[in-house]
Amino acid sequence: MIATPTHCSAKNGDGDGQSATSVSNDALFDGTAPDAVDQLAASLLAGLTPSGGKWFSLSAGEQVPEAERAPVDAMLKQTEAAIQAHLERSNLMVEVHQAFLHLVIGGSACLMFEEEAIGAASAFRFRALPLGQCTLGEGPNGRIERVMRKARLKPSDIRRRFPGAPGLKSLPEDSAGDGGADIWVIEAVEPEQNRYRYRAVLAEGAEIDGMLADRALDASPFLAFRWMKALPDIKTANKVLELLLKNASIAVTGMWQADDDGVLNPANIGLKPGAIIPKAVGSAGLSPLEALGKFDVSQLVLDDLRARIRRALLSDKLGAIDGPRMTATEVVERVRRQVLRDRLRV
Repeated sequence: MIATPTHCSAKNGDGDGQSATSVSNDALFDGTAPDAVDQLAASLLAGLTPSGGKWFSLSAGEQVPEAERAPVDAMLKQTEAAIQAHLERSNLMVEVHQAFLHLVIGGSACLMFEEEAIGAASAFRFRALPLGQCTLGEGPNGRIERVMRKARLKPSDIRRRFPGAPGLKSLPEDSAGDGGADIWVIEAVEPEQNRYRYRAVLAEGAEIDGMLADRALDASPFLAFRWMKALPDIKTANKVLELLLKNASIAVTGMWQADDDGVLNPANIGLKPGAIIPKAVGSAGLSPLEALGKFDVSQLVLDDLRARIRRALLSDKLGAIDGPRMTATEVVERVRRQVLRDRLRV
């Protein structure tokens, strides 16, 4: 797994309702990374694939003769409008935002692009694949072109994605509905000359039970991309704050020591106003134990880590929010980012 419980949740996308990162709020102490991750993912979405905006165009290339460019451009404009309409009706905005979260957290992301069933609202279906399911590899040109995915899918999803596949014969007869147990499926794509070879098999344990797909494609169905990572600093800052909170708890409640004099029973001691704690004659009784942790040093380390996290996740480009003044451009940009983040949380 590249994504860890220290950052944010990511849905599985396979319809099983499970989390891809098994997030536990008990393990999250520092909120710098989640806030910066949300900001950067929203900025990437607004800058690269804005909702309701036009973020791509089609036009005739240099190979098209000058006399034929006008009719070709007109045809491409119609194609562009049709693609834009299908993208707006698809689940792209939800899934690409999830992919941007994976990208910011783990430094890599993988978006699966499939064809929707005939008659659906959109011809496209997207799925942000959890990083824990994917193994990414480079092709001959250094780009990520080899992708392998191992995931548990419901039998109904397998039949829908691979209709008529020979490997479906190995599925249990009672698994035709949604009640069947999830089954391991391995998918792999690798470059083959100027095309891609896509294979999918059923796999339980170390055995391959049936072939689901083996075909050549002009383009890979996996859109894999990578970026920088701030994961080490994020995990360190989270651990430093955890230790700092433990130190603060010790400073508030204190640590105590007592002689084993046969009179003092630690299980019956209540540290509260008016409490009377018995002790043997001549013993020290209950006495405080001094903590050796230094709050100032821990805070210096934490401030430095937080600054590096914000710098790595590009969340400090607008300056401190409590600065003496902000320009009109900065106010508009902050409002735009906040509106986008609120819209994505809905």
